[in-house]
Amino acid sequence: MKEVKHSLDDAKNRLFGLKGLNVMLRVNLGRNKIVEYNGRVENLYASVFTVKSEADAIKTYSYSDVLTGNVKFFNRTV
Repeated sequence: MKEVKHSLDDAKNRLFGLKGLNVMLRVNLGRNKIVEYNGRVENLYASVFTVKSEADAIKTYSYSDVLTGNVKFFNRTV
């Protein structure tokens, strides 16, 4: 089990700063499956947030995914 280093409020505050920005995401889907794509943090809700990819697909992730490292954000270089 992965160790959680911060609280959910820390993750929410970090994502609030990323709202509306273009970022690169690296998502660990398990069993050595890692997906990378560019997108924009669209909406923040009580327990989840949404990301709109460049292909106009909307993905939903929980804040615990960010805390455990299953979803990572990187600066998008244009």
